[in-house]
Amino acid sequence: MARRRGDGSDPYTFDLEPDGDEEVAPARAASGPRTVRAQPRGGSGDGATPSTLLIDLDVEADLDDLDPEPSGPGAAEDDDGSLRRAWDRLRRFLHGRRLVAAVVLAALALTAAVVDTVGDRSRIAALRAAPGGVLDLTDRPRETWRVEAEGGLPGGLVGVVDGVVVVQQRDLLLGVDVATGDSRWRARLPDGTSRCGPGLDLWSGRFHLEPADLIVCVSATAGQGADPDVAGADGAGDGSDTREHSAVTVVDADGTVLATRTVGKSHTMLFPGPGGGLVVAEWVGDAHPPDAAAVERLTVDDLLAGAGDVIDDGYDLRVRLEDATTGDRRWQRTLRFDGTVDPSLCVRWSDDGSASAVDLRGGVQTLVRDQVLWVAGCGIDAWLTADGARLDRAGDPTTFEGFAVEPLAGGGYVTQQDAGLDAGGLFDTADEEASSPTRLLGPDGQTRRTLEGRYLAPLGTDGGGGDVHLVRRDDEVAAFDDDGDERWAAAVPGAGLAVRTGRTAVVVDEERGVHGLDLATGEEVWARDDVFDGIEDPAELGYSPSVVEAAFTDGRYAAFVVSDYARGDVLQWLALDVATGEELWRQEMQTDQWGVHLAVDGHLVRWTPTAIVGLG
Repeated sequence: MARRRGDGSDPYTFDLEPDGDEEVAPARAASGPRTVRAQPRGGSGDGATPSTLLIDLDVEADLDDLDPEPSGPGAAEDDDGSLRRAWDRLRRFLHGRRLVAAVVLAALALTAAVVDTVGDRSRIAALRAAPGGVLDLTDRPRETWRVEAEGGLPGGLVGVVDGVVVVQQRDLLLGVDVATGDSRWRARLPDGTSRCGPGLDLWSGRFHLEPADLIVCVSATAGQGADPDVAGADGAGDGSDTREHSAVTVVDADGTVLATRTVGKSHTMLFPGPGGGLVVAEWVGDAHPPDAAAVERLTVDDLLAGAGDVIDDGYDLRVRLEDATTGDRRWQRTLRFDGTVDPSLCVRWSDDGSASAVDLRGGVQTLVRDQVLWVAGCGIDAWLTADGARLDRAGDPTTFEGFAVEPLAGGGYVTQQDAGLDAGGLFDTADEEASSPTRLLGPDGQTRRTLEGRYLAPLGTDGGGGDVHLVRRDDEVAAFDDDGDERWAAAVPGAGLAVRTGRTAVVVDEERGVHGLDLATGEEVWARDDVFDGIEDPAELGYSPSVVEAAFTDGRYAAFVVSDYARGDVLQWLALDVATGEELWRQEMQTDQWGVHLAVDGHLVRWTPTAIVGLG
């Protein structure tokens, strides 16, 4: 007779792995189960534990158990038509079970595909936004496009908006498709453009173009019109306006000029700011000028070495962040003069590079780094959040002594001083003890924890692992969470963190060894001391001991860029499997001049003073 519900008969068994290559087992005997098994992606399936769906669908067994021929006493008198109709109804019922199973399987497969697609989209979005994140490092890099300079000057890399790298060429903005090198748009700016931003951070050595929704440009223009505060020949306030004016231009992702407005200040005191903002600086307060005789005796070398107490007073700097489009004020704060700041910022320099005079209202400098704003000038050295909160503290070393602030991926900031910084901005591990403690700050700028050791900022990430922070402490690498609680410590004298993925930290030690550390536990998964064999040690040639110039990751592989100093303008590219340390490829590239490599919207780009090159 037919099998009942709950019977112990064998069901059909389906092992579902949506991305595998299906392998169908040989046909079973009529009474046994049939298995459809999908192998895991990239593996043989040996030893794997599949995700198994059991569906009670032994249709053939049901049919075998059912004898359509009438038997028993009185069978001859059964109505053949009634039996045939019953048989047809049963077949339709069993067919319905097959259909339901097919629908269930199709729904499960579709769900798996949707989950996989959503996961891929999230991974790609994270890679595009991450410093050093590249979509695919499977193949060796090669030049895929080149944009030569117009007039020998490509200008600065301004930012990246919606897959477009924005380049400034004097009074023109170019939107270059980072995948193809095609020109997507051009935007003409007012004559005399001085700067556009947010810009490229060249100071930290971790080259990264700040993702932005808007590009802000500041242009110098001549003052025009009447100024009621400027007296005319008759003493009335209708004289010509001799003040310098500036034009502020805001451009969106498709090259549309959203706004151009006039600001009654010198372009030397206006700067592109974070979040489509405009930084407006103004010297305020009173100051006693330095002793003229003492200043006359100062040389440039004296100033660069520290002019001591010659410049002991100066002006305060009022900093305001405006909406660049509307001019609405977001915040304002006054930065107090600090006589311990590098006095060379109080010097006006002539065109030939010599010091011409002391200027207590000298030039102001700014830098935007991942929503962090740095402002410097005569007696001014401040790190601020995009909301204007102060991140440095009284008594901290100055930026010119190696102090810096790094934004953290999960929110918050880390501050520290690398007192061992050499002239090239690279860390000398021999001076590690001179470095100041590391501070972990919350998003509001308040200190959460002070850590002993030097923070290891990754050169490249895939957007994951942002809640684990690595610190070089004595001869080990220690990991901390966002609250500063220690997670683990590994006996690796890490000189730098080349790559951090969601699972692995790739650390380079003082002897140029490379280590793969499990980000969750600190376990050393793999280690290699031969990665840089054949490449001249820069320390032996009088350079910094830092061997890796740039590093990138797609989450599976880590790619390093290393200069072969002994061979001149030769770059060595090499890629390792992040999980195993195995070498994937190695590539030698000839360069004709100095440049920097960076990841822009998930693509590799090389910038030089005369060209921008896409590497695919």
